[in-house]
Amino acid sequence: MDQPFLERARNILLRDLDPDFVEKIAVELGWQYDGLYEELAGDATQFDYSREEEFNRRRADCAKRAIARACQQHGIPFEFRRLACNGQYKLLAKAGRVILIQEPIQTLDDHPAVADYKVELSDLHGFARQLELDLGDQPERIRDWSGCVLAVLLHGAAGPKFSREHKSLGRAMLAIPDAAYSYWVTRLDLQAIAMFGRALPNAGERDIQTTQEDQVVVTPKRRNDRAEFG
Repeated sequence: MDQPFLERARNILLRDLDPDFVEKIAVELGWQYDGLYEELAGDATQFDYSREEEFNRRRADCAKRAIARACQQHGIPFEFRRLACNGQYKLLAKAGRVILIQEPIQTLDDHPAVADYKVELSDLHGFARQLELDLGDQPERIRDWSGCVLAVLLHGAAGPKFSREHKSLGRAMLAIPDAAYSYWVTRLDLQAIAMFGRALPNAGERDIQTTQEDQVVVTPKRRNDRAEFG
């Protein structure tokens, strides 16, 4: 991918994402991970290995709820689209010119999990064409997808064991994929965006490297609302 596109995409990401919105996602996602751990830990019918499997299966829903809550609080349009192929619901949010989706990861070395709808979303590098998605029979609420860049919320637990420490949020970043959704063009620290926004220091040098040393445990620090998102 050419450098002008990368710089323009990165600038859109930093300019159009409200730092308070990003912070809300990070804080809510930490709470969602912790709540899922508590729910599974209290299930006496399961063993730790099955709790671990269930946690991995459901953590994508944690991110969907975190994004949806943040969108509701900040007045950002979002919608759940049903995939005709398998009936699954995928959440898409549109913050300015940024289309935001989520993807759970196991390690920082993970490559993108390719799917047809993701490829359609990521093929926006012309910043001109109107995106057309055939994702089922849900009525459209976000009409204009043109001129947007795709940002993917990547998230994962701090460790492999089923314990509160290991099941806390350990990886949280925003990534821009290439048009084919085959690799991450750039990745930015979620909390750095929340703290600095468009004034992110040395933005060109802050891509997250694919090493385990880069992970940071995100501890839930506060929550203003405890009602569950439906």
